[in-house]
Amino acid sequence: HLHSSFPPPPALDSGPTPAPSSAAMALGARRVLGCAVLLGDAVVLTSAFLTSHARVKSFRWTAPSRSFGVAVGEANMHTEPELFKTPSFDEGRPGTSTDIADFVWWVDHVLLGGPDPFQEFGGKVPVPWPEAHESDDDQVGPGHYVAYTRRELCFIVAKSMTGAGTAGYANGLQRFLDKKGNGDCYPRLGDFGRSLASFLQTCYVDPALVDGGSGPLLVVAKAGRSPSVDEVRRSGGVPLSAAGLRVCQYDDGAEALGEGVELVPPEGCVQPNGSDTGSDFMTGGLKAQAVQDISAAFLGGYVYGNACGLGGGQDERLMTYMPEVAALTFFLSQHWQFPQLRQPAWILGARMLFKGLDGTARFDYRLANLTQAPITSDLVKVELKGKEYNVSGSRPFVAFMSENQGFFSWRSRWDETPLARRNKLASQRDVSPGSWHAFDKQVRAWYRSVALTSYNEAVRPAFKTLVSSVGTGPWLAGLWWGDSQLGFLAVWLGHALAAPTWGEGVAPFPVDYYLYSAFTENPGNQCYVHAKAGCEACITRCMTNPLPDTAYWMPSEAFFSKLSCVPYPHECGENGIEEVVKAFKGRTANDLWSEVERRLGSAGRDTSHTVFDVLLGSRKAAAGADVLLRDVLGDVCMRVLREEFGMCCTCLRVSSAEGGAALACDTARSLRPRAAAEVQAAAAYREALRHEARRSQS
Repeated sequence: HLHSSFPPPPALDSGPTPAPSSAAMALGARRVLGCAVLLGDAVVLTSAFLTSHARVKSFRWTAPSRSFGVAVGEANMHTEPELFKTPSFDEGRPGTSTDIADFVWWVDHVLLGGPDPFQEFGGKVPVPWPEAHESDDDQVGPGHYVAYTRRELCFIVAKSMTGAGTAGYANGLQRFLDKKGNGDCYPRLGDFGRSLASFLQTCYVDPALVDGGSGPLLVVAKAGRSPSVDEVRRSGGVPLSAAGLRVCQYDDGAEALGEGVELVPPEGCVQPNGSDTGSDFMTGGLKAQAVQDISAAFLGGYVYGNACGLGGGQDERLMTYMPEVAALTFFLSQHWQFPQLRQPAWILGARMLFKGLDGTARFDYRLANLTQAPITSDLVKVELKGKEYNVSGSRPFVAFMSENQGFFSWRSRWDETPLARRNKLASQRDVSPGSWHAFDKQVRAWYRSVALTSYNEAVRPAFKTLVSSVGTGPWLAGLWWGDSQLGFLAVWLGHALAAPTWGEGVAPFPVDYYLYSAFTENPGNQCYVHAKAGCEACITRCMTNPLPDTAYWMPSEAFFSKLSCVPYPHECGENGIEEVVKAFKGRTANDLWSEVERRLGSAGRDTSHTVFDVLLGSRKAAAGADVLLRDVLGDVCMRVLREEFGMCCTCLRVSSAEGGAALACDTARSLRPRAAAEVQAAAAYREALRHEARRSQS
């Protein structure tokens, strides 16, 4: 059953489990027998399962198809033998054994073999059961919530890893783990299996689970039904300052923004050092800042039947790094095609259990255990249904999508995807009230997902206790290919409308907007949110420090001559986020909303100027492309070749009709990948300018 790189230890064999160490035996006796002494002949664990649904159904577990030892061994088959052990978590129980056999014994004999956390339900697992009119393709209807304890979730995950299902309820978690993906892989044998096993290791060392403890609560809450756009507009008299907009430039290569733009507090905006992440909204450097997951219609993206480990977009990667989110996402749906929670949804009490995932995903391939993972230090008391519960407050999680998936035809994707990545596709700027993907629908999507009044009244006090801000990246402009400038405007507008629902004051619930030169989705496109100089520097940063292949996924039609970054610095606009904030900060949300629709409506299908330039009335003609480019790519190529390869590269000017800089290298055959990429970038850029020139002439 195990990979041949190391011999299977006895405890991982599918036969009888061997005797554990004396430390583990003593722990088990203290936990199980100690409870029996205190509670009598039978140990009874009280479930803290809560839901706002009137109906709940309970399901018995089916027989497992593998032992837990085998499941753990298979999930870690690519782990080096010396690393195949339980991490020494800083907040774990003192003296906990790191021997993997002791961990397996604990799961078999204490978690699964000890008192059943669902004993109140006759050993069956309870699941909320929406009425037919509430159904949303998952088990949590709009405006409802459900909560399980950490011990209950540990139990669900351990059962699912052994292949046990729920009779009568085709839960997505067990199905996902055993679902064959691309390349004949299985999630339980890949990063997802390893991630869930690591979560169970935190259960093993958790002091809150000792002596039958239930541990803290995890809460899943879904937004209510979507309001009409008119309902949202009626709140538009609020000032834009209500959004509490704060900005972080995370490795974007541009000069710092001016004093007119408020910055994310320093601890939430630390630059990466070249070999490891810094601090952004994905890593979680800012206390009580929610991470915003740019989801599909369902949480986790298109992993079911496709992915088995790290890869895909931001949504898919977060599922691996936050295994509690993944477990709840899949367990709470039995949909035949996408058994995952539907958006918008919050999950309170989940944690980031690995280190290395920031907005670029540049270092996430390591999937390294976060030994500093919070286990007890982040517990916060919240009230729910008149009782107090502990909930982990380290990483509030909210997932929702922009309403523009598939806004251009699949058949025309080869022509339109490259234009969209440059913010040059006319349909990106649709402001027609009757259009399903128009700008007003994006404002509504953000408002609905973030407004506290969208969620069940019973969970609102917990939200206000656990969440103080929300962090986001290029929402709208990731793999759905929206315009990054319109994405920023929708975030700012939608948040200004939603923030007052969280309390009183000037900015009761700030939004932290993070700018990247190379976000894991649509790298380089967010650079256009900057004004000219910053935008050019940002694109140059993306081009000279491109993401490794492990850090992103894009369809083949999205590349520019095999380049992941958007190589069009000459298309940067005069105005950027700084100018827009300065122009509208003292005005109302409705002022900005109506001005966006008026200006873009008047411009029609003309995309020769950026959204920000149209909004601020800037109509200056672009200077010659060769002047704007300033030989950036040529200079980079020469520097790389000369300094790193001892070669000579000559930049040749071409006519402005063709634009840019042509690169001629006398030793092209021996170029290494990085230098070759620079040449490809220049070639792609030159060809694009030629195409633009021909189109303009025609």
